Amino acid sequence: MRRALGLLMLLLSSLGAGGCLGIQQLDRAQRDRLRAFDFYWQALANEYPLFGQQQVPWQELRHRYRAAVPYAEEPHEFHHLLSGLFSELGDVHVSYSVPPERWLDRGRAPVSLLDLDGFRLMPVEGRLHVVGWPDGQAPPQPDGLPPAARYPELWRVEGFPVVVSLVANLLRGPPGTPVELQLRWRDGTITRHVLRRPASGSDRNDGPPLGHLDRGHFAWRPHRRRDRSLRWIEVASFGERLVVADVVAAIQRGQQRSGLVLDLRHNLGGQWAVTQALIEHFLPEPIDFVFVQPQEVTMWAGLVTVEVFARSTWLPRPPLFDGPLVVLTSSLTASMAEHAARVLQRHCGAIVIGERTVGAEAGLREFAGPDGGVLKFGAQRVVDRTGVGLQAEGVVPDIAVRLRLDDLERLGPDAAARDWDERLAAAAQAALAARREQGVDR
Repeated sequence: MRRALGLLMLLLSSLGAGGCLGIQQLDRAQRDRLRAFDFYWQALANEYPLFGQQQVPWQELRHRYRAAVPYAEEPHEFHHLLSGLFSELGDVHVSYSVPPERWLDRGRAPVSLLDLDGFRLMPVEGRLHVVGWPDGQAPPQPDGLPPAARYPELWRVEGFPVVVSLVANLLRGPPGTPVELQLRWRDGTITRHVLRRPASGSDRNDGPPLGHLDRGHFAWRPHRRRDRSLRWIEVASFGERLVVADVVAAIQRGQQRSGLVLDLRHNLGGQWAVTQALIEHFLPEPIDFVFVQPQEVTMWAGLVTVEVFARSTWLPRPPLFDGPLVVLTSSLTASMAEHAARVLQRHCGAIVIGERTVGAEAGLREFAGPDGGVLKFGAQRVVDRTGVGLQAEGVVPDIAVRLRLDDLERLGPDAAARDWDERLAAAAQAALAARREQGVDR
């Protein structure tokens, strides 16, 4: 106590001597913001299982961010501060959403920088790049870069790290207000650039900016290709909107074709039960997942401590698909989509083609905060019977076919995305043809 009082007196004397002392009693709104901040910070401190792996100084971050909470007077300032704190984890499995009415700044509805005509973001190998600027508002390139190197990485927004699942919050705010962007160019140079949010907008851009990987509004669909020899099905979500029976029926209708391409490039994950219900139609034998319990369970005022072990067994489910199978992945294939790809690769003989996936293995939990927001993050690790998981490693493809920054600079964003699609199709056809020549169904 004496030491704490001594530090406080030292602080007061230092600030007073400089004439910059501005200490005041907190009002109710400030206390409410602190309560919400503490709730979210503590939820992650208690339940987030990856601090040891990621080496994030969570206690130090609490002190730094919390000091600014009382002064985040406008709603968007507070939501930005929380999103920035969560972004420090660098985990695309973490997201934070707030009801629209909570974003109102003095009655003004927010707009997004993504509503600004000409401004475009595109994920390339897991990192967001700016691939379009409003007319006359593009930043100058750093000296020494070739003219084609015109697509910088969006490195920070308002000083906060950029994480695909959280950056949309940072891009939202009052109409006409400035947004500070820090850009990282191909040679590592970092520059600062400021754009203004549009004067009006639809504010539909509250989800992650996925560019060519945007799932749209569909849960699944057959891929419309000129080549009908393959059955190509895109599964964009394992959420509750996915009707597994419809997907299985579509797969069965293609049994007589030369193979199946299951496209998971757009898939950010979904529900465990939905994923299991679909993937079991490919399984030749049962497989187990092991749930890693975060801590021992203590009951009856600490008198009894119980160590819990749990697993989930997936079983073959008719009708079974046992033909040649290719699974397509991207650098944003995440969560349950990664588990699906790993199971199909390891246990069903699938050839995975594309990019290494995110590496977000943990099961999601939701935490409803006192500010009306909802924080989601992976709170329980899921591994196989060897103890091996996907976190930070992802699913490694058998055949790497990547969309690279070089491709964007050579072709432009839209043409590069189409070219990637064609290269994936060619690789899938070649892999399945090789399987047929070898006389291997799986």
